[in-house]
Amino acid sequence: MNILGSTGLPMVQLGGDRAWRQFVKGDIVVSLQWLHRPDIDPDGPHPCMVLFPRTMRMDGGAYVIPQRNAFAFCEKDGSPTAHLMGTAFKACHTMGFFPDQSTIYRVIDAICESLGDLVSMPSTQPDALEVQVQRMGVELSASINGKTIAEEVI
Repeated sequence: MNILGSTGLPMVQLGGDRAWRQFVKGDIVVSLQWLHRPDIDPDGPHPCMVLFPRTMRMDGGAYVIPQRNAFAFCEKDGSPTAHLMGTAFKACHTMGFFPDQSTIYRVIDAICESLGDLVSMPSTQPDALEVQVQRMGVELSASINGKTIAEEVI
């Protein structure tokens, strides 16, 4: 699934060939992939677990769990933490699902089952998955009597 920006180019691609691994739990897709999250670190893509509906809808979005926050969701024995209970409720709303008990437990199961893979995921994105960012700008030049005195790309 692609989310397009104002120029028509993909802002982010969820799942598919950009994913390291991908799982389906009922109507929820769990994609382990690298996302560029400048709020975490401006230097590059970071490993994340992305949950999104199998069939996209107008009110559905994606819920992202960064690798560095994986410890907050499951205990060492694989049981969910209290934090995961609240997260599952929020994830249901974000993905456009009604947060009934069965949907919340399906989200909890999807996160707990995929958390081990998220932790073992490489922290650096392979070069083959590097996204070429197209930058748009305006080239300005100032000249006097045909002689260029300043050039800049904005």
